[in-house]
Amino acid sequence: MRHSSPACAPTAVSYTSAMAALARAGRPADAATLFDDMLANGVAPDRTAFSFLLHIYSSHLHLPSAAHSVLVWMSRLGLHPTAIDYGDLIFSFCRAGRLPDALQLLDEMRTLNYPLTPHIYAPILKAYCDNADIQAAESLISSMRFTACHPDVVIYNIYVHGLCKVGDFDAVQRVIDESGQNGWVPDAVTHSTYIAGLCRSGCVEEALQQLEIMVTKGLQLTVVGLNILLDYVAQELDMWAGKEVLERCQELGFVVDVVTYNTVMDHFCKKSKWLRVLKLFTDLLKKPVEPNVQTCNIFISCLCRAGKFQFAKFVFSCKGFMADTVTCNILINAFYEARKEDELGFLFTDVNAGKIVPDMITHTTLVDCLFRSGRRTEAVNLIRHTGDGYLVEPVAHLAYWLVRCGNVREVLRLFDEMLEKGLVLDSRIFANVIKAFCRKGPGECTEMLQLCSVLDRMLGIM
Repeated sequence: MRHSSPACAPTAVSYTSAMAALARAGRPADAATLFDDMLANGVAPDRTAFSFLLHIYSSHLHLPSAAHSVLVWMSRLGLHPTAIDYGDLIFSFCRAGRLPDALQLLDEMRTLNYPLTPHIYAPILKAYCDNADIQAAESLISSMRFTACHPDVVIYNIYVHGLCKVGDFDAVQRVIDESGQNGWVPDAVTHSTYIAGLCRSGCVEEALQQLEIMVTKGLQLTVVGLNILLDYVAQELDMWAGKEVLERCQELGFVVDVVTYNTVMDHFCKKSKWLRVLKLFTDLLKKPVEPNVQTCNIFISCLCRAGKFQFAKFVFSCKGFMADTVTCNILINAFYEARKEDELGFLFTDVNAGKIVPDMITHTTLVDCLFRSGRRTEAVNLIRHTGDGYLVEPVAHLAYWLVRCGNVREVLRLFDEMLEKGLVLDSRIFANVIKAFCRKGPGECTEMLQLCSVLDRMLGIM
């Protein structure tokens, strides 16, 4: 625009549009720099440009002090900040844990006769509740009523969450019972928050009673609330009750997502009820709910725990099965534990083809498994030829096993190789070596000398 012919000088509106585009593209710092460019080129920012800069600092860059400087700057220029500007800044201060600054801005808004809405109060109330300062939260809600800003369902949901956090469920029930006279109606979030809070406090029976109350009111339990309820039902009561709740929620038309199924499947898996997991897995495939990687990993893990290794191999090889590094680690550990490591060819084919990328846990699991199956040389070679070379956790496990089996010379050789390559001997390796010597019990003089040699290498005393 600057270099066009005829010249078309950028305006404050042009700059603000470009700043907005940069912020949407995930480049808020560049957007803030563009404001400096506007000043450098003699373009006077208007109130909208200042407001947007304040929004970038408060909501994108999380710099409330910088945002506050913009607000002061605007005021000095006579460009009065809006209630939205104040709301942005109050939210930013609360998120940064700077509640006194947020309260000062609230007082400033009152002094300037700005309209105070529940949206302005919400982050302050949340900060009080997060700090378990229920008395301050109650006082804030009372002050809202005094200033004719009637608390809405969002405000009360924040308050209910705070009460649940401190375990004051009598107060929660009282707030819900008095909702009519206070001019608000509890919604699905209110009850879901209440149910989740009861579950977290171990009051599962009471949570189930609240679920029935929700049903009579025709409210839909939120997905998060349902998943928490199912998780605690399965833990505190039993997995069958979890299945019944799941089926009941489906009958009532509650939204059931993949996390819901994963929650119940995981509990059945821990109880080694693989047929129940299979039933849930097949039920899931019939519904418009897409299984994710975690679903498949729970299913594979359950099959391995039940000793259904051929079935696990079949599922893994099925077209459309979503495998990841966790799947790889589950299969390696399970097959080695069952002394079926020779059957892992199907897995390593995918690893070698790059379909699954081994991580540190994979290599650590392999080291443990190889040693337990008596394949010590392979374990040592694995560490030496790992792509990234001498990963800390696998080396620590290898050092532990070598000391336990009395092969301290190999440990020293491994340390020398690492030091020659300029690698640092991590404290985790040091801890594992000491633990291995301690596990061997009171040793003879020769073992003490070996320990001293290892410690010398670890401390760099050659």
